[in-house]
Amino acid sequence: MIDLDFERSQTEQLPLDCTIFKKKDGIYCTKSVRGKERIDGKKMNGDVASFKGGILKLWWEGKWWAVPTLCEFQEWTMDSVCPNPEGDIVEPDHPDSWLSLAGLV
Repeated sequence: MIDLDFERSQTEQLPLDCTIFKKKDGIYCTKSVRGKERIDGKKMNGDVASFKGGILKLWWEGKWWAVPTLCEFQEWTMDSVCPNPEGDIVEPDHPDSWLSLAGLV
């Protein structure tokens, strides 16, 4: 028997709320990201935007990173370690872990 929810979780990204939006008349952003106030409308670590094809990306350390799949996030919540966007292994509650950047811890 095929578990369709599991199969979908291996390809679907975690549905994070966007903090940067492109509209016809310009680009807009939220006033804060994960409780931190935005300064001068600049991108911040943890910003999320939707790109072509609906791909969600997260801004971290000067670069956009594709948001991982639901399956990956599920694995990290059960593990004692979690990667940051560059793939370095850190504690799940480290400010640069994917779980922290996504606002899950």
